[in-house]
Amino acid sequence: MRYQNDKVNDVMAVLKTMRNEFRKTSDYRSSTELRKEAVKEVAEVELQEKRYKNQDSAFKTIHDACARRLRPQVSNIKDFDRLTDQWLRQNSMKLKDVLLSHSESRSQRAAVADFFEDKN
Repeated sequence: MRYQNDKVNDVMAVLKTMRNEFRKTSDYRSSTELRKEAVKEVAEVELQEKRYKNQDSAFKTIHDACARRLRPQVSNIKDFDRLTDQWLRQNSMKLKDVLLSHSESRSQRAAVADFFEDKN
C-alpha cells in the first residue's frame, strides 16, 4: 500500500511544519499543540493534491504515521511528542535515528539526513 511507503515522508512533512512554527515564535508552545496543527495542515495539503478522498481519511492517515507506524521505536503519540520535543528544544537526534530505521531506500535515508542537518 502506498501510504505505508510514505510514512517517513508524511512524518517529515509534519516535522517540517512543526519546526517552522516552533521557529516563528518566542512564546512557549507544546510539542503536542504543534503536532496537532501540523498534522491538520499536512492533511489539508495532501487532500488538495488529491492523495485522499476526504479530510477525515487524510487526517487519520497523517496522524497514524506519527502515532503508530513508527513502531517499535515509537509506541504511541505521546512517545512521538516526547521525541519531537527533545528534537526541537535540545537538538536530539533520536527521532532522526527512528526515521532512518524506517527508511526504505538510499534516497529516503539521504532525505532524512538532509532534513535533520537543516539549521535554517
